[in-house]
Amino acid sequence: MLELRINGFGGQGSVTLAHLLAQAALENGEQGQALPFFGVERRGAPVRAAVRISPTTIHAHSQCELPDYLVVMSEKLTQAAVSEGINDIGTVIVNAPQTVNVSKYPTWQVDADTIAREAGLFSADGPTINIPLFGAVCRVLNIPQNIMEQTILNKWPGHNGERNLGAAGKAYNEVRICAPQL
Repeated sequence: MLELRINGFGGQGSVTLAHLLAQAALENGEQGQALPFFGVERRGAPVRAAVRISPTTIHAHSQCELPDYLVVMSEKLTQAAVSEGINDIGTVIVNAPQTVNVSKYPTWQVDADTIAREAGLFSADGPTINIPLFGAVCRVLNIPQNIMEQTILNKWPGHNGERNLGAAGKAYNEVRICAPQL
C-alpha cells in the first residue's frame, strides 16, 4: 500500500487533490482512499490531507503518519511538512519555482503556480495549483497520463475540464527530480 500526505494552506485545494488522486487510482484499477483532515482549518492556515493507494482492499482508515510520498503545496511548508514525518525511504514532491533539496529524501519539483497562472486557473486566493500538482503527482507515481486525463474529464466535463487538462498535462511533463545536495 502506498501512502501520501498533502501539506498546504487552506484554500489551495489539498482535499480536492486528495480526492483526485484517489479517483485516479480507481480509474487505474486500484483501490484509492482520500483522507481529509479537518481540525481548526481556515483559509491561509496550514492544512493537510492524505491518500492511500493499493492494488488490494484498504482496511486502514487512520491518518498517514509516515507517508511514502509527501506532497508540499507551498515551498514555505517544506521543512514543517518533513518534520511531521515521512517514511525513511520516502519521496517529496514540492511546488516551487526552482530546484529544492530536502535533506536525505529524493525530491521532485514543479512550478505549479506558474502553470496555473498560464492556464488561467484562479480562485479568490490566487492560482489554483491543485490541478497542476495532480498532473505532477500522477507522473511521479507512474499513473498513466490517459488515466489522469480521464479523471479530470470525469470531474469537470467541458471547457473547465479542457483548461484543467492543459495545466495537468504541462505539469505531468515538466515535473523534475532534483539533483541531491553534495
